[in-house]
Amino acid sequence: MSKDHYVSRFHLSEFCDPNSVNTPNPWLWIGTIADGSVMRRSPKNVATSANLFAGPGAFDNPEARVESFLANEVESPAAFALRALRNGKCSGDLPPELMRYLAWAASRSLPMQRLEIRWAERYTSTKERMVESPPEGLANAAVRHRAVRLLHPEQGQRTILENEDTAPLLDAGWFPDPTERANFLEGVHIQAHYFQARWFPRLRWFTLKPPPKSYFILGDRPVGWGVPECLNAPPACLRDPDAFLIAPLSHSLALVGRNSSKPWAVTPEQINRILAGWSHDWIVGPTSDCVDAALRHRITID
Repeated sequence: MSKDHYVSRFHLSEFCDPNSVNTPNPWLWIGTIADGSVMRRSPKNVATSANLFAGPGAFDNPEARVESFLANEVESPAAFALRALRNGKCSGDLPPELMRYLAWAASRSLPMQRLEIRWAERYTSTKERMVESPPEGLANAAVRHRAVRLLHPEQGQRTILENEDTAPLLDAGWFPDPTERANFLEGVHIQAHYFQARWFPRLRWFTLKPPPKSYFILGDRPVGWGVPECLNAPPACLRDPDAFLIAPLSHSLALVGRNSSKPWAVTPEQINRILAGWSHDWIVGPTSDCVDAALRHRITID
């Protein structure tokens, strides 16, 4: 049984304690949201779930595995790109390898399972007119026939067989259960494509660096987005003129995407409060003090 990182280990390692980076086993500080405790831990023991990505996702080949794709095609190139960006060796546009990783990071974390259920229960109707067509590539995707577990806000759970028509059920408010692995991986794959092909190219990007001895944290939802009035909005909110997205890349570098070109006055403490508010179970950072402060001042997001 393999342990899959739903927040990549190379990303977590960017938040290690500076006093530990030259030791054989670097550590970071993890804060538990439920009880406010803070303790030291190795990045390899954070953000893991057994066999989470052991499935084909939305690949045409049913024998493909998302875990292999993430390791070889997403995480490895992104680790080198992030290192170059952090060291000031990138010029011009943001590295596409890094943006590809962030698209997956925005989609694949465990908190997204809970959020997908919440969004599906709130926005149940599929009969409303689409604002725009899906990104290129999705309309011509291969059809996969399999049994699917569905949820309904009032009627509970049911499983449909591979030869059943799902359209009437979806119109009636049923939706794929994102806690079922096959559903989760297909949804993650599609959502990552949306981020990479639709939402990210529309945003204006800039980086933030904290002052000396101040740090950014990282949470179990490593990429978050919203609008000022609704910080837990679904990704479609990124159409809003006031929408923003925050992706902490290291304890000293954060990436922000916005639709607006207006100046944005924000402090590291404010960023950390939002990041902690987006997180469901834990946050990590390079010092116990910054993690503790983020937990204590964490904003409440409905």
